[in-house]
Amino acid sequence: MSGATSRNYLQIPAAGLTALDRSVDRMQTVTMTTESVEDFFARYTGYLTAGSIEGLVGVYNYPSLAVTAAVCLAITDPQQSRDFFTQGQHFYRSRGIQGVRARDIVTDVEVPGIWIGRLVLENLDSSGAPVGLEHNAYQLITAADGTRRIAVSTPLDAYNPSQSGS
Repeated sequence: MSGATSRNYLQIPAAGLTALDRSVDRMQTVTMTTESVEDFFARYTGYLTAGSIEGLVGVYNYPSLAVTAAVCLAITDPQQSRDFFTQGQHFYRSRGIQGVRARDIVTDVEVPGIWIGRLVLENLDSSGAPVGLEHNAYQLITAADGTRRIAVSTPLDAYNPSQSGS
């Protein structure tokens, strides 16, 4: 590759800095949330426990992302969530898991309209006794109606302990 060619990829596109400046002008006011993070996860785990597929579909933003080190899956259609949670419902129920509750919610970053954090989902048997834990990270956004929605979901237990870096 010649010197002139290798530098071309560093140049600002034809629109230049003017286009970048204008993009800031189009920023809209952020909707304020109407629910706390704890209330959101209570709602989310309530849908998981009840097996409310439509409730679960409603707590996701479209598009959203499911991210692991192995894959980054774009969830662009509510039907993808319906299919995933229908399969998950059968998987968990067949293992005696009848409920779930959120524990140890940690806020890593919160700015208007965005919450980034992690928590433990505690799986419960039919008597409400704990039978397992799942560690997850989430990025939530605030929808136009003020409710929170999942924009990014990352299952943190998808890794071997030797891969975790901690």
